[in-house]
Amino acid sequence: MKILQVIPYFCFGGAETMCENLTYALRELGHDVVVVSLFDERTKISDRMEAAGVRIRYLSKKPGLDMSVVPKLMKIFREERPDVVHTHLNVILYAVMAARLAGGIPCVHTVHNVAKVEAEGTAQAIFNRFYYHRGWSVPVALSPEVQRTVTEFYGLDRVPVIFNGVNLRRCVPKTDYGLGDTVSLLHIGRFDEQKNHAGLLQAFAKLLKTHPNCCLNLLGDGHLRTDMENYARELGIGHAAHFLGNQADVHPYLHDADMFLLPSKYEGMPMTIIEAMGTGLPIVASRVGGVPDMLRDGESGLLVGCDPGEVCAACERLIDSEDLRRTLGQNALADSVRFSAETMAKRYCEEYERLAAKK
Repeated sequence: MKILQVIPYFCFGGAETMCENLTYALRELGHDVVVVSLFDERTKISDRMEAAGVRIRYLSKKPGLDMSVVPKLMKIFREERPDVVHTHLNVILYAVMAARLAGGIPCVHTVHNVAKVEAEGTAQAIFNRFYYHRGWSVPVALSPEVQRTVTEFYGLDRVPVIFNGVNLRRCVPKTDYGLGDTVSLLHIGRFDEQKNHAGLLQAFAKLLKTHPNCCLNLLGDGHLRTDMENYARELGIGHAAHFLGNQADVHPYLHDADMFLLPSKYEGMPMTIIEAMGTGLPIVASRVGGVPDMLRDGESGLLVGCDPGEVCAACERLIDSEDLRRTLGQNALADSVRFSAETMAKRYCEEYERLAAKK
């Protein structure tokens, strides 16, 4: 089959990483995959994909609503003649309309977050509901919890669930759960309100009072990064909180860490948790969105609220018990096989083929 994926652009985020992983896995299964980026902006992810032989077509979308994107997408769809168009994030507004006008190409849309958050406002929700109920696009949920929000928010009967997947072969599993002189905590995520960096830094400040030998490595970038760097200094933890920016390869950081933290305010199905699971890291994460569908509380991870005190207490439990670190890490590693890129690609292929057969 020929699949055309459409995404805003390749910033460092979960949807973008999922799109990259799915592209590689589909190609390994023998499918032809072309990617369209609405913005003409190159990143490390797009460079990596193009170096791997993936063809990416760039548009020059203007910020905000830009309906000129629709005829541009129509032109690409008519040139490429895909069997299926697969959309991510807010490109659904433009791409589904273009697919209908270009001959009624079937569309699949991955819902990367709980429905209300993913819709990003009333107008987007209206378009999504129209597309879904007309059968112009099929929403795919990342987890049972996301599925529940999509069926309720849009009043739908059938919403398939396909878990995100990563290339687990790139993960290097931990074997040593002992602690060195410095306890290394790791967080990966872009700096915006969703990821709750302020709460994470508050939790880390509490932790340092009882465990001063800890350090917190924060990977990622975003509009709140400078604010959070300043906040870390205000809390008196600037010496131990290291802001490392975007990294092309996060796996060495995962392997070297003693635990992984993700106390987000909301989530769909975080790719970073899958990568931490594939590394066998003990994980502390907030009990939101699809996270409880990924981690078994007390067995393969510790699920907490967003309160800094809860996050700190969970970290203290892990620091104080090597047995707990090993048990959670090894169980997470065993569970990670559910989230392989190959399994994800095969499930999407089933959905593509079902839609293509109905055309």
